[in-house]
Amino acid sequence: MKDLHSHFLPGVDDGAHSMKTTLLMLKNAKEHGVCDIMFTPHYIIDSKYESSKEDNMAIFEELKSVADYMGINIYLGNEVYCNANILEVYKEGKIATLNNSRYMLIEIPMYSKMNNVKSIFFELISNDIIPILAHPERYTAYYNDFDFFYDLRKMGVLMQINFPSLVGEYGSHAKKMAKMLLKYNLISFVGSDIHDYKEDKYAGIPKAEKIIKKLVGEAKFTEITDTNFEKVINNEEI
Repeated sequence: MKDLHSHFLPGVDDGAHSMKTTLLMLKNAKEHGVCDIMFTPHYIIDSKYESSKEDNMAIFEELKSVADYMGINIYLGNEVYCNANILEVYKEGKIATLNNSRYMLIEIPMYSKMNNVKSIFFELISNDIIPILAHPERYTAYYNDFDFFYDLRKMGVLMQINFPSLVGEYGSHAKKMAKMLLKYNLISFVGSDIHDYKEDKYAGIPKAEKIIKKLVGEAKFTEITDTNFEKVINNEEI
């Protein structure tokens, strides 16, 4: 399984607090067979989570040789909080797409609806940026609102579930939503959304894999957990 969504980069958001924490997280990932990880620190406009691309890259480069030694491929991006000014801030060079590709991981408000989400995504797509909606199963305001997710998918928005949702990490509602979104063929990626080495999210991989295979079949399972990740890092069309 390849992890598209994680918070390994130390000291830049609410994820890993230190290089030591990051190394423990990488060790845990490796032990559970995860050898390809996208680092996606939060970027929230006008907040304390606005670490620059340059600063993030400097920290990332420190880690890359260690990760290479451990046999782990790591890549850098952001998890961008949805905002009407995303495109402007991206053009200013402050927001990172995933591995400098056309793909951008984006989070929307967790507990309330945002009226201009579709127009923001449309603007990005019109400028050749493909939004990947982070953990759609966790947005409580959109539980069972499958028309909203179908509309996004028809626009060209891709979606990533947190695989721990499938084993109950975020409660029964998120678990149900994750399964339904898979069943309705709306999911293109999986991620851990891991923030700390004390979290045991990777331990749930075997069970999550069985659930995904049961819901979508072997071929689609491979796309969601492997092939589409590779397409992102190579900036290929999905």
